[in-house]
Amino acid sequence: MADGPTDPLATLQHVLASAAQIAQDLAGDVLIPRFLDVFSRMPPEDRETVVMLLEREVDLRNLSKAASSGPLSGISLTKPNPNARIYLRVTDNDPGPSVTPEEIVQAVMRAARVMHRALERRPDLANVWEPPMIRALAMIEPAERETVRWYHRRILELLDAAERKPG
Repeated sequence: MADGPTDPLATLQHVLASAAQIAQDLAGDVLIPRFLDVFSRMPPEDRETVVMLLEREVDLRNLSKAASSGPLSGISLTKPNPNARIYLRVTDNDPGPSVTPEEIVQAVMRAARVMHRALERRPDLANVWEPPMIRALAMIEPAERETVRWYHRRILELLDAAERKPG
């Protein structure tokens, strides 16, 4: 029970001050625009699952920080895993005739944009990316490696053609 009657004007002032502080905190965080951009690009049907995953992980991290003075769970979460994956990787070894030229273009452009964004944020990415890429390429059949060579030569030719094309 309340100690006494509350002043509606004082309550409103408190709510507005709290809202202003939250807005100021959000406006000052340089990661918020990136977070909102990623969220807006996320397929709508994935959002609930991804938010639940983030909530679970953040709650576990905060619990781990709070319990750091004692062995509450035996688990210590010290930092985010930069290599964590949200989506399951499923490889379709035989895309067959169901893959349209538009799907191929979209996949190529998506891969190029992912690499571009990654290199913008982390210029040293090649040092991390190249060794596992060499191992992966070593595991594919020679005929498939030749297709990869052809593909990359062709992409370079297409880039040159795009740069020569007027406006």
